[in-house]
Amino acid sequence: MTAALCSIFFISGAAALMFETLWFRQAGLAFGNSVWASSLVLAGFMGGLALGNALAARYGDRLRNPVRAYALAEAAIGVTGLGLVYLLPVFGAVLAPWFRPLMDQPWILNPLRLSVAFLLLLIPTTAMGITLPLLTKTLIGYDPHFGAVLGRLYGWNTLGAVSGVVSAVYFIRVIGVDGTAITAGACNIVVAAVAGWFSTRPSHGTLMPSGKGDQPVLTWMRGRQWLMAGFLSGFCLLALEVVWFRFLLLFVFGTMVAFALMLAVVLAGIALGGLSAAHWLRRRPTASHVSALIAMLAGLACIGSYAVFPFVIHPFGTRGIENPIDILHLGVPLMFPVSFLSGIFFTVIGSALREHLASEMETTGALTLANTIGAALGSLTGGFLLLPVLGMEKSFFFIALLYGGIGGLLFLRSPVPRRMASLSGAMFVAGVVLFPFGSMDTRLLKVPVARYVHANSAARVVGVREGLTETIIYIETQMLNKPLYYTMLTNDHAMAGSDLQARRYMKLYVYWPMAVHPQLKHALLIAYGVGNTAKAMTDSKSLETIDVVDLSRDVLEMNRIVYPRPADLPLNDPRVHVHIEDGRYFLQTTDQHFDLITSEPPPPGYAGVVNLYTREYFQLLHDRLAEGGMVTYWLPLHSLRDLSAKAILRGFCDVFEDCSLWNGIGSNLMMVGTRGARGPVTEEQFTQQWRDPVVAGEMTRLGLERPEQLGALFIGDADYLKGIYRDAPPLVDNYPRRIEAILGSQAEMDRLYRSFTDVAAAQSRFQTSPLMTRLWPERLREASLPYFQLQRMINIHGWRTTTAQQPDIEDIHTLLTQTTLTEPVLWLLGSDADIQGLLAEADQPDLVQPRVQYHLGVHYVAERKYTEAIEPFHRAEAAPEYRERAFRLRIYALCMAGKIELAQQLAHESLSQFLRAKGVTAGAFHEAELPPFWKWMKQTFGINPLAGG
Repeated sequence: MTAALCSIFFISGAAALMFETLWFRQAGLAFGNSVWASSLVLAGFMGGLALGNALAARYGDRLRNPVRAYALAEAAIGVTGLGLVYLLPVFGAVLAPWFRPLMDQPWILNPLRLSVAFLLLLIPTTAMGITLPLLTKTLIGYDPHFGAVLGRLYGWNTLGAVSGVVSAVYFIRVIGVDGTAITAGACNIVVAAVAGWFSTRPSHGTLMPSGKGDQPVLTWMRGRQWLMAGFLSGFCLLALEVVWFRFLLLFVFGTMVAFALMLAVVLAGIALGGLSAAHWLRRRPTASHVSALIAMLAGLACIGSYAVFPFVIHPFGTRGIENPIDILHLGVPLMFPVSFLSGIFFTVIGSALREHLASEMETTGALTLANTIGAALGSLTGGFLLLPVLGMEKSFFFIALLYGGIGGLLFLRSPVPRRMASLSGAMFVAGVVLFPFGSMDTRLLKVPVARYVHANSAARVVGVREGLTETIIYIETQMLNKPLYYTMLTNDHAMAGSDLQARRYMKLYVYWPMAVHPQLKHALLIAYGVGNTAKAMTDSKSLETIDVVDLSRDVLEMNRIVYPRPADLPLNDPRVHVHIEDGRYFLQTTDQHFDLITSEPPPPGYAGVVNLYTREYFQLLHDRLAEGGMVTYWLPLHSLRDLSAKAILRGFCDVFEDCSLWNGIGSNLMMVGTRGARGPVTEEQFTQQWRDPVVAGEMTRLGLERPEQLGALFIGDADYLKGIYRDAPPLVDNYPRRIEAILGSQAEMDRLYRSFTDVAAAQSRFQTSPLMTRLWPERLREASLPYFQLQRMINIHGWRTTTAQQPDIEDIHTLLTQTTLTEPVLWLLGSDADIQGLLAEADQPDLVQPRVQYHLGVHYVAERKYTEAIEPFHRAEAAPEYRERAFRLRIYALCMAGKIELAQQLAHESLSQFLRAKGVTAGAFHEAELPPFWKWMKQTFGINPLAGG
């Protein structure tokens, strides 16, 4: 009987965690994924568990057949849990109009969210809360050792939860959210059926009510120190779990799989701790006397696991971690020891509490009630108080102290030998004194920063904030001791930057629709980043209102680093209205309509972000558009495999019949959809941005110097995209894991990329596209065709993996001789307008640096001032990293300046010197062995390094 009930309680734990995973996902669709919404749903979940614990403690002993009650509870969990998965998103849509007036009043909206979440989760979570007390009462009839029974049930149920959280991730990918919910519900029904069968057996089903004291409140008072210990231990572990997860996200990609593995480590530790305690208490029923020592050990483990973590992370270097085995290598030494001791602690204090309360049911219910309330408060405190106020390092220290406080509380009431108490207390004090303060700043934060800062680059950290939703790190890259651009890291990932490439594709989300629809009045931006897209909006004078939606107030506040002058900060524009909210929830709740909606959320593989890439979300975007309005949306090809990219494209095109795909730069593409946009506008209207002194200057810096270049960004319209994704299912809410990188192959991804970068095919599609005929002025459509060849060069530049890669001199020569453009020349030669702007402001002593001289030479080449470029390139050759590039560009500049003889002489001397150094005679070196650069120079200018000077 004991083994059977433990087995079904294992299955019950698996089903509970599957349901919990699904409820939190569906609640995110209903109430948003903001930190407030997620925390309030968690509070509602914990509140229901606590209510179930309280009911079990107060009324459980009146039950004559606890196994039958358990069966009914499991059936209730299965039926209502399954219903919640389907109903939560529906409730979100139904309640949206009621919550709409409160969108900007969180002090009213959030309590309402909490109340609704609690009511919706009330039945299944209350039923979950009573299951452990009911089975504990049942098994006591077969095993009189209360501590052993409690630990065994607690351990097996939590071990089942481990399998549940891992299974949920797998099942959601294979059979979707609905299929996973049905599986979880079926598990509960099977458990209910088995328990119901047991309840009909006379020897197992019916138990007489336990006699309880007439004053249960007084019995609870007698065990108050154990209840307080249970409360505080729940508080510590859940607060620590919040801190652990935030801490690990500095090193681990925050995918759904990563979160599942981290949670599995914690649950496995608790489970094995409970089972170990059960075995221990069976052999030594008085083991609860050392509960104070266990609490002290938990505090020491908290300190020790943090102290050794730099050595744990060191073998991984600076690479981002996403492999499941690697995640476990980090998570187990950090989280398992304290989790294991917490499982032991819960069980042994339960055994001690039993001596003070009237029955097993009351003991289990009271203990789980205290522990659950503590856990709920610990989770909220960890996220809303400890992390933003103390930070991760001090939070570890504080929680360790709290564990020590629990030990001190219990030492006062435990019959522990004084010598043992003194020794454990001394060890704990030593651990506190030796806590590695400063390790976060001096060692750990440097790991994610080092991924984006090379050892020889002029970059430094200029801002760190451990906020409510993420750890934000700002990195400033300098040149000539002045800021060149900023990179914003959130946790482990560079989410946004103010460098030229990032600005180009992010501002394109505004420049493109402003050209095609210059009468845009009302705009919505979802996900702020470092403010690139918002700045493009505030620079556009025609916009009357700009709504900005972002989950993180800290992201917005830290943007002052990028825009130190208040007049430049987009958020200070009087047209801007900020909403700290989940983008999907905002769209679901607002009744506004917008002419332009644009967004560049985090990469879709991150947990929760997939909700901003599904077909249902794109439908929300469509529905919030005004007639003729436009959506521009990020497609990060670098973060996706082929099937994931196709799934997003299909979901987008299922909603927007006139969908199209455009180049941003490199792997950063732009999806465009409209709600019946008409055109074309006049050429004068289309080109008005290029006549605006503010916008035109930035567009020139971003390589959009002429209106004709905009059309050459075209990749394909709906007919082309349908051919791309024809074999791929759309990304939908029911199958969120279609976004995972595990789907697809690198070979197929390469084929997809080649299709997207085939500019000749794109040019042909542009000429025949009905969408382009509808939206583009006719003359500009024809004038754009030659610029597709330029786009080929930009594609190559955008996908370079190293700045040391040699530029194709033939492309550079084509740009210089067949166009008047300057920015693409700068890019292909490793410079850009931002660097050139700093050179223009540089003091004279700074200009002598070889690196500066190289960029100065590039400037003169881009301006077609070849004679002026010769000497700077000569000086740049003093730097080893620029020597070869600068020398070749000096030869090219000499030829373009008409100094062919000097160029020939230098080329011959250079090759002769190289051959002597290698011990090779000139006669042994053949022309076929010349690098492509010199072959092209011979063909174009007659420069042959093998010939005499």
